[in-house]
Amino acid sequence: MEPLLKLQGVSVNFSGLRALDNVTFNAHAGEVRAVIGPNGAGKTTLFNAISGYVPSTEGDIHFKGEPIHGLAPHEISVKGVRRTFQNGGLFPQMTALENVLAGLHVHINSSFLGIVLGLGEAREAEREGLARARRLLDLMDLGAIADQPVKDLSGGQQRMVEIVRTLATDPPLLLLDEPVVGLSPPMRDRMMEIIRRLAGEEGLGIMLIEHVIDLVMSGSDIIVVLSSGVMIAEGPPKEIRQNREVLEAYLGHA
Repeated sequence: MEPLLKLQGVSVNFSGLRALDNVTFNAHAGEVRAVIGPNGAGKTTLFNAISGYVPSTEGDIHFKGEPIHGLAPHEISVKGVRRTFQNGGLFPQMTALENVLAGLHVHINSSFLGIVLGLGEAREAEREGLARARRLLDLMDLGAIADQPVKDLSGGQQRMVEIVRTLATDPPLLLLDEPVVGLSPPMRDRMMEIIRRLAGEEGLGIMLIEHVIDLVMSGSDIIVVLSSGVMIAEGPPKEIRQNREVLEAYLGHA
């Protein structure tokens, strides 16, 4: 099967510091792939290189068979690679629903003039967009707070709204940077259930950076382990649990 995302020998230098060193792996549709490692391991740099926020010094990155290294972030996003950040930029005065609609606007197939003039096609596209936004909020159990301003929501709810907004564009590949941060244990479990469902039933490719190891082990198909910018291991959770180098570098014991 052709990989959704392919990295070959990807390295990133910052003023002489090698933040990533020769990272190579393939990621597939329908797969949850976690990226773990100690602080400073290069996890966020890896996501930034994939999504175009930092240039790769060496190596190739292909998405759906096409090279994306060297493209601007918005160009990579349009191709179908979407990501969340540790501190997401929601619009606090807008409702949860309005924030999702803001993410969905690129999929509403109508012109500005059509919306202004109230043309039938534009009205239908607007109705479809509204229905999709509400379905996505319901998926995350957020339907009851859809019409509340984001500023009045808890940190965990805001986190989930951010992920819903990213999902609104129906991306083939979703990069989640610490998706369960700020969530209560029950909400963390629910989030991982949703992530598994999006991959298994919807066929999304999902990569996530996460520090909650029990969730990584229970919810991931494949785990990539970074240490000082080097990929020291890749494999299913059972193999990673037993990898001596991982235990020494990441878990602090062998």
